[in-house]
Amino acid sequence: MEKRKAIVFIDGSNFYHNSKSLVDKPSKIDFKILSEFIIDKFQLELREIRYYNAIPDISDGESVYYKHMGFLEGLRKQGIIVEERKLKRIKELNIKIEKGIDVMIASEMIRKTLVEKKCEVCMLISGDADFIPAMQIIKDAGYEVIVCCPRYGFSNELRQGKFRYLVLSKEDLEKCLKQSN
Repeated sequence: MEKRKAIVFIDGSNFYHNSKSLVDKPSKIDFKILSEFIIDKFQLELREIRYYNAIPDISDGESVYYKHMGFLEGLRKQGIIVEERKLKRIKELNIKIEKGIDVMIASEMIRKTLVEKKCEVCMLISGDADFIPAMQIIKDAGYEVIVCCPRYGFSNELRQGKFRYLVLSKEDLEKCLKQSN
């Protein structure tokens, strides 16, 4: 039987913060190994991995900026497609927030399945319920979205049975850590 084609969509910030409850250094998770682990669990064919993240401004500190950009470049060197937006600064509150990443992921999921026909399954690595409307559009069109996330931060709404899901355990994530050379 031919395996269904899947694209992995990673909500970088959401996954990073949700993973901190399970592993000391979520930045050491190898997204290629993680994607292959999840794809194998569902017996799918991996077509591509897409990673979405907001990037800091260099004015936030050169070391933070260059460390983050180096991390993203490392993903690109592995063949992972990286999509990014700048963090938005709200001067009145003196905070920075991620804006537009979820919409970018949702629209790409719809584009890759319904418009470009590049996959039959979207594998979403995020615990954010904001994706449910896009997921429902994909499901209504006869395709599938599977959601994966560590328990902490995994929306109950995503785990209510409308979509298949995988709760990632500490052991799962530890198997996906980069090996030290």
